[in-house]
Amino acid sequence: MKPDSLFFRLRGVIALVLLLCFVAAFVLSACGSAAGINTDEGRSVNVLAAPSTAPALQALDADLQERQSGVSTQVEYLDAEALQRRIDSGHEADLVLTASREQMQALRRQGSIEGDPLPMASNRLVLVATAENPSDILDFEDFSARSSELRVSTCTGDAPCTEQITELSGAFDLDLKHEDSRVARASFSAEPESALQNLIQGESDVALAYVTDVLAQDAALQTFEIPQFQHSTTQVWAGVLADPQNSGAANEFFGILAGEQARSAFSGAGFLPAPVAEAGASSEE
Repeated sequence: MKPDSLFFRLRGVIALVLLLCFVAAFVLSACGSAAGINTDEGRSVNVLAAPSTAPALQALDADLQERQSGVSTQVEYLDAEALQRRIDSGHEADLVLTASREQMQALRRQGSIEGDPLPMASNRLVLVATAENPSDILDFEDFSARSSELRVSTCTGDAPCTEQITELSGAFDLDLKHEDSRVARASFSAEPESALQNLIQGESDVALAYVTDVLAQDAALQTFEIPQFQHSTTQVWAGVLADPQNSGAANEFFGILAGEQARSAFSGAGFLPAPVAEAGASSEE
């Protein structure tokens, strides 16, 4: 091509135009991604939940992020009393997960739940010792016979396991009192002063805790089943709040909780399936 041709003279202009088009396309693409992010943020779900559900909900959220579902969860873990106060105060949230059927029934009766709640899973109370088991606990019967001699850490406060342990004490005539209030009244939450942490740190000989809390610990622990005690199992229920902050996202996540992803997350965290008799049943029955 001759150097004095029109194309030759305009080649710099053409190159500049192509460069500007490329830059414009990149900017528009970036803007489109930003819009997508804002949309996903609109599908964030605020959940109030019992502390024992933490391992399962964290696993479920990680799975949702890995699958790029666009749904994310913001969870506040509260014991039963604090959870009730949050709801009564009109705290902005979308869903609630309770560690007892009774609390979900109470929330439904007071009109705090929209529609039918969902039975999610079951959890069970077990006796726990360290792998070394310095007190040589053989089984629950052995513990029951020696309970007055042992330092026992338990849950405390307004938690479902508190009522269970109270009933357990009466059923087996257990003596769980101890001079060290930290041991007798250890919290079951994932804090350093928890019942299982007290056990791991050697501040107690045994602990009474949910099996899911045992599985969440890094330390090697052994568990003993509680025989012939019908109240050793509790249920996890989920419900959409009557005035959710984000109704669409709340219903979407509630559907996820009813699906295989949630069942897998709860099973992986050590929960048992919801009792067959409860599946699909109203919590008022």
